[in-house]
Amino acid sequence: MNELCESPAETGVLKRLTDLIEDGTLSGTNAWTCFSKPLASHQFGEPIVPPVVFSSDEQKSLKAIKKRLVALLVKRGKGACAYCKRPVGRYGFGWHLEHVYAKSRFPSKTFMLSNLTIGCVDCNKWKATSVDKTSVEGQLGIIDPTKENFRYGQFLKYVHIATESLSLVKYMPQHPLGKETWTRLRFSEIERVTLIDSMNAEMASLHDRMNDFLLDRDPSDEGDEVATLLRKLQSSMYRLS
Repeated sequence: MNELCESPAETGVLKRLTDLIEDGTLSGTNAWTCFSKPLASHQFGEPIVPPVVFSSDEQKSLKAIKKRLVALLVKRGKGACAYCKRPVGRYGFGWHLEHVYAKSRFPSKTFMLSNLTIGCVDCNKWKATSVDKTSVEGQLGIIDPTKENFRYGQFLKYVHIATESLSLVKYMPQHPLGKETWTRLRFSEIERVTLIDSMNAEMASLHDRMNDFLLDRDPSDEGDEVATLLRKLQSSMYRLS
């Protein structure tokens, strides 16, 4: 991500975070928290552990880098989730800055631009539970949208048909990795959710409120019981519909 820095101060604070990962002071997850939510201090672990402190200039630098990063990734992904291709943002679904190789297991890749993309809330949560725990270097297990010369259509065909009262989404795997993506990221659920939400405004509203709540929750945090319960509820209510 050094290529996004426009001043020595920005380069310096980014290097500081990568150094804190390398020396074991911070995990990739905690270092990313410092980057994505710039504060004067971050406390991780027990209170006896000294907090990680940032000056006001460092906080400004982190905010500036993040703003450029978001703009670049949204433009690169054409405003769509890298995995399911549904629109994200103001006129689409909630989304996260997505680490293709999970920062929790590959901390050295936390601030690599080549490991970052845009992922919707749904794909992000299922990837955290069914992909990130088993992926190894060079073998993600599903499509890798950051690979050089990657073409989505070689792995999955995506069709979206909408009328005033109905919306249909269909994914058709074209490759074994496309099939794994369809299975592990629960694309069958996306197909079902899209159809049901288009026919039932109350279900759509409830789904949106759940996703809004889950936006700020880390899907890899198994200790977040409320978020885990909501994700299970989301899946169950669409299976019952």
